[in-house]
Amino acid sequence: MYKALYRKYRPTDFESVCGQEVIIKSFENAINNNLLSHAYLFSGPRGTGKTTVAKIIGKTINCLYRNGISPCNNCVNCTQFNNKETNDIIEIDAASNNGVDEIRELKSKVNLVPSSGNYKVYIIDEVHMLTVGAFNALLKTLEEPPKHVIFILATTDPHKVPSTILSRCQRFDFKKIPVTKIKERLRYIANEEKINVDDDALEEIARLSDGGLRDAISLFDQSIAYSDDKITIDDIHEMNGTVSQYDLEEIINNILDKNILEIFNKFDEYNEKGKNLIKLTEEMLLFLRNILLYKTVPNYFKDKNDLLDIYASLSNSVSVDELLNIINEFNEAINKMKISNNPKLIFELTIIKLIRPKNNEKSSNHFEIKEKKQDIKIEETNKLKPITNEIKYEKNYKLIEKINLLKDIRINNTLSSFQKKELLFLREKFDEFRSYILDTTYNEIASSIVDGSIKAASEDHVIMVFEKEVLANLCNEKLNIMEDLFEKIYNKKYKLISLSEEEWIPIRDSFNKKTVKFEKKEEIINIYEDLKTNDNKDAIEEAFSDIIEYE
Repeated sequence: MYKALYRKYRPTDFESVCGQEVIIKSFENAINNNLLSHAYLFSGPRGTGKTTVAKIIGKTINCLYRNGISPCNNCVNCTQFNNKETNDIIEIDAASNNGVDEIRELKSKVNLVPSSGNYKVYIIDEVHMLTVGAFNALLKTLEEPPKHVIFILATTDPHKVPSTILSRCQRFDFKKIPVTKIKERLRYIANEEKINVDDDALEEIARLSDGGLRDAISLFDQSIAYSDDKITIDDIHEMNGTVSQYDLEEIINNILDKNILEIFNKFDEYNEKGKNLIKLTEEMLLFLRNILLYKTVPNYFKDKNDLLDIYASLSNSVSVDELLNIINEFNEAINKMKISNNPKLIFELTIIKLIRPKNNEKSSNHFEIKEKKQDIKIEETNKLKPITNEIKYEKNYKLIEKINLLKDIRINNTLSSFQKKELLFLREKFDEFRSYILDTTYNEIASSIVDGSIKAASEDHVIMVFEKEVLANLCNEKLNIMEDLFEKIYNKKYKLISLSEEEWIPIRDSFNKKTVKFEKKEEIINIYEDLKTNDNKDAIEEAFSDIIEYE
């Protein structure tokens, strides 16, 4: 069977580890000077070497005839490690073994002496996935383990690890691996495998991997299967759903030239080819950021980038203010695209918004709309009255202010009468919301609800929590529809409120630690009329409110 390259070329000694020089030097000194601690925490992005370094530490300290920090690779312990037969290096996946029973089993085995080495090394991967009970069960053992045991905890989310665990470990933060280092490693693998690959293709793979060497090697492995005789940068873009920097230059030039037809045709083509429009927009953001940096700090790219001619050409065609505006619009568009069922529409509206003439400019030919004879004529008396941005802002502000007041009331009313039984009941039927995703009445709110989770409930109150603030706000602005759907599913009326993860965490901690007393409050705020008015807004006006001009 074919062996994946990231497994085949996984480092087996400290010298082979890529891009983590500070951490490697620390452990080399610790091993040579016999200063190893009983517990370590490795944190950092995925694919940066956390588990690999943990295994190398286990192999090195158990080698019987090591030369400094270099394992001999001939003794029984090294042989067992290389053949994945060692019993003294135990790797535990906390994502699937996260309960109290698994940790208790671990505790019962730590007193067993190593089978052939000097140490038993326990590597707990994704340790942040352990339950609170499991962390508590681990705590005492982690603080005072037997002399022959070393714990290495690895995580991508160190902020989810309790402080009581963190304080008992030496912490090492793994950094993203630089593009140059990833490229060197990929070139080494290409030479070993006798793969013909362009240098700019390796550069693109390294850039797209965002500092993760494992991701880079996996993408390289995929490109080998995809390409014929030679891997080119076009192959990388085809596989990853991205486009070249020269295509991005063409798109930006068309935006600056207000050539909307060319942009829309181009993105229709990308859409038909299955390109990921969210990735494309993110690539455009990075490209625009580079132009902005070149324009404001030209020396930043000295000896760093071979696309300076493109940046120089575009920087002469656009001002800093225009760049900041385009970047801001695309940044907002990405957030909307990620939660939309039609990201292409969001992109097209953003382009229209960027290219449309300003209020003080004369109407452009790109947007000139001519009346046709068969169009419905609107009487002069029925013309829409001007709606200023100030009035719209004031209405939105008042609604947001009411929602914020309602949040405080409903949080108190939920947590003051918290019922775990009710919470479990609600969670059992939560998957039924998915059946309404295709429902014409509830599809928008159902699509949002399934991205959240029910965190607290009382007899008649519910708190929903979403990772992204934009989803929580969307649900609060559709609270009446959301409560109707809850009633359809649970046959019971609930008063709901939605929070972002950032808002919920301090509230949850205060509730668990009983540092704040939550009290029942009278709900004197009625926002349902405001929400109803908001729902009845003309659909076209809602979608195109920023680009419609009224007479």
